[in-house]
Amino acid sequence: MAATPPRSTEAAVVSSIIASVYIPPRPALLLALQREIGHLDPQLKRIAQLISRDVAMAGKLLQAANSASFALPRQIDSVDDALAMIGMNQCSAIMTGLITRTLMGNGRMMMARFWDVSEKRAKGMAFLAARTRVAPSELGHTFGLFCDIGIPLMKAHFPTYLQTLSVANLAAGTAFIEIEQQRHGTDHAVVGATLAEQWGIDADIVATIRRHHDYDALYDESVPATVRGLLASNLVVEKAIQEVRGEAASLEWQAGGEIAADALCMTAQEVETACQEVKRQF
Repeated sequence: MAATPPRSTEAAVVSSIIASVYIPPRPALLLALQREIGHLDPQLKRIAQLISRDVAMAGKLLQAANSASFALPRQIDSVDDALAMIGMNQCSAIMTGLITRTLMGNGRMMMARFWDVSEKRAKGMAFLAARTRVAPSELGHTFGLFCDIGIPLMKAHFPTYLQTLSVANLAAGTAFIEIEQQRHGTDHAVVGATLAEQWGIDADIVATIRRHHDYDALYDESVPATVRGLLASNLVVEKAIQEVRGEAASLEWQAGGEIAADALCMTAQEVETACQEVKRQF
């Protein structure tokens, strides 16, 4: 009988698998925006100039700013206007989403269902994070966008990942992750968190991505309150997404919904009301 490998060896094997998955480098525009916004005194003019260098991106930002999500009192016609009307942080969250979609939205990484769900999750999380005050809306938006970003990366790296996904989608909570781990030695939560960390995304978002199938974290007071709030809100948004898509039930909500409702101090009726409000954001 073969000896059980030491934990250090197992960890090294897992690390090598994760390292073998291609993580796209942080896009230059995203890095430049993060640096400018990170200044003690960020200059809106400079941020507008950075965004305006990419005409297509600037146009998409204006389209997003003029959408029903923001319900602005007048038409936004320039990047400067967008920054003034919806704010630097909201513009940054929108740009992060646009840059990510542009980078990963083509070729073998393209998955129509993935992007549809990601966009709904970003909108729903932005709304619910603000409504429940668990986090700023832009933090909710960015988490929603990056929550499952490991999925297209896993698909691109592992030829049989779509078969894995079809099996894992019948599971929920940590069972989903365990199926990925058994078949590939890593999972989309780890890979997604790795990308988010390397791209300089907020540490609370990175932690939430890493644990977004771990509902025991909702009981763990050592986990930051923002992370627990985002985890709980994500389950409500997931429930709303499944209902909009005509799914009979949300397996994730069945696995962690009761804990999430407790964490958000919501009754069953309040959860249903929140779901209806979230669905209107789609």
